[in-house]
Amino acid sequence: MYEELIQLAGALVKELAESIDDHTVSLMDAEKKIVEYLNKLGGMMIESIVQSAAEPTQENRVMVEGKVAIFDKKRALTFKSRFGNQVRRMRRCYRVEGEFGGYAPLDEKLGVMSRRGYSPLMVYLMSAFGGSAAFAVEAKKMSEVIGFPVSSTALQWNTERTGERIPENPIEVIEEKEESTPCDMMVVEIDGTMSPQIMEIPGKTGRESLKNGTEYKECNVVVIEKHKKGELSNRWYGALYGPRKLFDCYVHRSALKMGQLKAEKVVFIADGAHSNWEIQSNNFPEAIAILDFYHATEHLAEFCSLLANQERAKALLMKWRHMLLEGDNLQVIEELKETLYDISKKDAAWTQINYFENNKHRMAYDEYRANGYPIGSGLVEGACKHVVCRRFKGSGMRWKKQDNASVLRVRLAIINETLSNYFRPRPRKFSIYLSRQEGAAA
Repeated sequence: MYEELIQLAGALVKELAESIDDHTVSLMDAEKKIVEYLNKLGGMMIESIVQSAAEPTQENRVMVEGKVAIFDKKRALTFKSRFGNQVRRMRRCYRVEGEFGGYAPLDEKLGVMSRRGYSPLMVYLMSAFGGSAAFAVEAKKMSEVIGFPVSSTALQWNTERTGERIPENPIEVIEEKEESTPCDMMVVEIDGTMSPQIMEIPGKTGRESLKNGTEYKECNVVVIEKHKKGELSNRWYGALYGPRKLFDCYVHRSALKMGQLKAEKVVFIADGAHSNWEIQSNNFPEAIAILDFYHATEHLAEFCSLLANQERAKALLMKWRHMLLEGDNLQVIEELKETLYDISKKDAAWTQINYFENNKHRMAYDEYRANGYPIGSGLVEGACKHVVCRRFKGSGMRWKKQDNASVLRVRLAIINETLSNYFRPRPRKFSIYLSRQEGAAA
């Protein structure tokens, strides 16, 4: 059979070369024809591999992680491969005491558990595309890349199911080595953004819930960098839907697993929100706390917008911004107070002054720059757009809470380059079943 395919390859090359010479086929069309041929060949190879794979056990009773598994019957393993062909193979299935569903040792050996009719590579590709942009757009793009159609429904379903298998706890997703790898400086930046979700209404589930209204939920984002000898050695992105109390714990776990205890110094950057500094005081009490310089200048601009003379306001904004960079934050606060006479909305002005009063111990920008510390949270603000906004805030996008969180975990795995970790076979250990009498005799 393979000999025939080799001959077919030669004939296909000759046919396409002649067609290109006759101007009836473009090189792009030729490549598509070759992809069709390669998919046919690849499908045959995958079929042969799966059919020749040996069953892990022929025993009628085995112990699976301390539970008795009894052979039930042979059932068909069926899935669509990366090459577009349907693979079918009979394999042994077991019932495990106390577990819902069956146990198929061959499925675990091949890594095709919970794939809902697709091979591991197909599900990986679907997740990689589905976690990057809108499902309909990415389904079309993936179909063009692999050479056969993939539906947006299949793409969405497999992306969401992959996300369900990815742990939310950062301790489980960050590589073990990071916790024990030292660094000269760890930089922690946090911020938050909002994204639309389908409103949850008691009693309305399934398709009926799709008619529910929209509500916006906060997604908090953390970016952790490790620097060694002045160079960036690693960067990790995390994000979590839910209240700040949960995010506090999430940031704590993330930093510890990234090696906080092995860092010579920790720099914590955020805007002026009180909840940000609660997270800092709870988890990084010894850190160098830095108020994001660009948020500080935005508050300066807010104060200056209250001045009656806007030409003077522009000049003062430039002056005060420069003074902040030079570390004259206390003088800036005094000059803000002295300028109050020229402002009619005193309450609004005092709001901005109090902002600087509350954060003055986090504004030594001259010292931060001299020591090589970052003074802006642009990285995490960019992460909010890259991680959340570009994937979850497109036109017409709405999500159920659970699906939203699942796709977010896939999105993070793509960005942190760990998605492939969740497609490696992890077969459960099993052993030959011994009855109590047999065990005693042994």
